[in-house]
Amino acid sequence: MKTKMILMVSAAIFLALLLAIGFIHWRSVQARKGPPAKTRFVRQAVKRKRQLPPPAAVKRANLPKIAIVIDDFGYNKNNIEELFGINIPVTLSVLPGLRYSSEIALLSRSRGCEVILHLPLEARNKEVREEADTIKTGMSEEDVAKTLDKAMASVPGLSGVSNHMGSKATEDKALMSIVFKRLKSRGLYFFDSLTSDRSVCRQVAGSIGLRYARRDIFLDNSNAPAGIEKELLSLRKRALRYGRAIAICHDRKNTITALAKAMPDMARNGIEFVPLSEMVR
Repeated sequence: MKTKMILMVSAAIFLALLLAIGFIHWRSVQARKGPPAKTRFVRQAVKRKRQLPPPAAVKRANLPKIAIVIDDFGYNKNNIEELFGINIPVTLSVLPGLRYSSEIALLSRSRGCEVILHLPLEARNKEVREEADTIKTGMSEEDVAKTLDKAMASVPGLSGVSNHMGSKATEDKALMSIVFKRLKSRGLYFFDSLTSDRSVCRQVAGSIGLRYARRDIFLDNSNAPAGIEKELLSLRKRALRYGRAIAICHDRKNTITALAKAMPDMARNGIEFVPLSEMVR
């Protein structure tokens, strides 16, 4: 009887060992196969979720964008510190060959502002005062290239070029083709101030493959603060409607003061201000 019981206990122990060994083997096989399909799907979903940009980044990417280009820098430095004090991106358009052209360009770059050359081009109105070295229709290609190179050299660190005046020049395909080919060879873009509704700049830039943008709104055709504030409201509405807008204004006291008042408020209320280079295509 005692012997029989010993045999039964031994058999039970042996069976338990076999079950344990079988279970260990099964777990080993499953581990090599990987987790069940459902578990893998959940893990992959979690991984994809982690790779998505944070909500703040997604929200920021969808904000309406505004680029503000401020023309005619180079004569003096009267408003520059107030402008930098806004601490919101703007693009400074600097006239060539003036007393402060190079200094303002370098200072602006050091403060994180984009700089473009405000290139003097021929106007239809012969009564307006022309800048020195204005590029005109009828000039030879060599003279255009020489004048353009001289202007670019006086504004260091420029990212692009806009037209100062130029209602006649920007209607001339031959002239603008010469200018644009040279800009493209330098890796620059062109910003059309749109001083003429017959401008051929978009067409010529497209045929050459030059990056291009054009003005939507003039903020300070009137120097009156109320007029500037009204145009800033129009600029905001346009950006909200189309998702983007580009404005031109000038290096004037009333304009800079209006920008200092309006831009921080607009930024707090869903507008992203960007350098002009982010708007060219």
